[in-house]
Amino acid sequence: PQSLEATCEPQKQEEMGLVATTAVAAVVGVVVVRGAKWVYRRLVTLAAMDPTPYVVRLTASVLRSYSFVGKAYFGADGVSEEIIERREKGAAVLAKRYEALMGASSRALNETLTSSLSDIRFTDTNRVPFQFQRETRAKFRVATITQASSGPELIDVDGQRAIDVSGSYGVNVCGYDEYKKFVDAAWQRCKELGPVVLGPVHPIIGEVLPKLKAISKKEEVSFHMSGTEAMMCCVRLCRFNTRRKLVVQFAGAYHGWWDGVQPGPGSERANADVLYLKDMSPASLRVITTRADEIAAVLVSPLQGLNPGKPPPSDLVLLDAKARDTAKSRDAYKLWLHELRAVCSRVDVPLVFDEVYTGFRMAPGGAQEYYQVQSDVVVYGKTLGGGLAVGVVCGPSRLMRRFDPLRPLRVAYVIGTFSAAPLTLAATAQFLTWLEANTHLYAHYEAKTDAWVRDVNALLIEKDLPIRLDNLTTVWTVLFKQPGRYHWMFQYYLRAENLALSWVGTGRCLISFDFQDSHYDQVKTAILRAATNMKCDGWWDGDVSSKSISSKISKELLFHTAAAFFNKS
Repeated sequence: PQSLEATCEPQKQEEMGLVATTAVAAVVGVVVVRGAKWVYRRLVTLAAMDPTPYVVRLTASVLRSYSFVGKAYFGADGVSEEIIERREKGAAVLAKRYEALMGASSRALNETLTSSLSDIRFTDTNRVPFQFQRETRAKFRVATITQASSGPELIDVDGQRAIDVSGSYGVNVCGYDEYKKFVDAAWQRCKELGPVVLGPVHPIIGEVLPKLKAISKKEEVSFHMSGTEAMMCCVRLCRFNTRRKLVVQFAGAYHGWWDGVQPGPGSERANADVLYLKDMSPASLRVITTRADEIAAVLVSPLQGLNPGKPPPSDLVLLDAKARDTAKSRDAYKLWLHELRAVCSRVDVPLVFDEVYTGFRMAPGGAQEYYQVQSDVVVYGKTLGGGLAVGVVCGPSRLMRRFDPLRPLRVAYVIGTFSAAPLTLAATAQFLTWLEANTHLYAHYEAKTDAWVRDVNALLIEKDLPIRLDNLTTVWTVLFKQPGRYHWMFQYYLRAENLALSWVGTGRCLISFDFQDSHYDQVKTAILRAATNMKCDGWWDGDVSSKSISSKISKELLFHTAAAFFNKS
């Protein structure tokens, strides 16, 4: 027996060694396979990522600000002394026009606002590229006090009138007078309950819910207090119900100011859970397919159909003409959305349409109707509230659930004090009633705006002015046909012609459904006069190229950053 045991011992050790070796090999194999899969997914992702927000974030804490003063303000593109003098004279005349436009009451109230209201101080500062901000604010003071409206005209405290093409950041679809009616009627319907009985829901919700479900073609609805808040809810619910953490966004798209969907400028938070991908790119579709088991939602802002892959077209970033462009074909973006829908359906990734801006502007059924694509979840806001702040999420029950029936401690906590407040519900009901009776206006105003843009562009060509317009339904923008470092100045010439613009300037303008032919004509005349005056004042003169502008800006940034570093040392 001892001899047999001695003989078996080496055999057992050999077998145990073989098992251990096999186990180690299996573990190594799993690690290698998973590692290879991890590396492959990251390589696929890198090929599709837009690097812009990450580059900006890295450089934001390093690059130093600087301001142009005196002649440098007028000659930042390296033009001749003769052109600089023309610009100086033109700016002096323009500044006098601004002084005449702002009455005593507006001037006094404006001073109070800019010194006390941080919201206004931010927007007033960020109208133009940072190098020109200080001098521009000193020369051209923009009025922000308005006390009345009449049709598409705004009336300030001194009685000055301006045609509004800002659209109140996308809210004004129907026309301001309609929203006044909505709110008046809404108050009559809910005043017996009052505006702050919260928790119990006013019976008007019985009118609102079926209409929203029919328009969105979704099973459930959730009310919130703003578009940004509604997007926060949407992202949280998608993550909760899919048990995945990543969210896909496309380059240039804006989904509210929440730092969870701002991977670039505007937020200091690092977004490790956001994949910021190129718009209209097959490489992005490969990422969604490859990483489907990690992706909670794909977010789309359908307004990007006007300028795919570009940031919201604010004049703040209008360093040159190439900073702003529009889609070559609307059909191409529609095709892209259909491809995206097909991929998301195939790999079971929720597709979200952020229609805070486009909902009820592009069509009665929003971008879903306009592009003939159904998303899994749709988010509304702005005009839906009938003149009051609102945010709404519509989606299927499987993605709207806020609790786990099998795990009682696992919940998605989403709630708001003023969500579905009585007055908001009543104003929303009034808007939806208006919508049912006025669906014909969408095609009418799209056709009128298309024709108006063609007419304005023909006149701009005839007068040899270096700009053109483009539009997507009733949203329109100004494009520049030649390189230039002063395109942002055009917004000030437009304001001098009594056009009311938002703080983003010429990047995003709107036509509301109360525009008459006379209003279209007035805006056309304002554009032509403003462009003619700006050209005469020399802002578009000089032999400059995009390359020379980029080179000059790069040198300036390096010089001022280096100077700040050595001065600190």
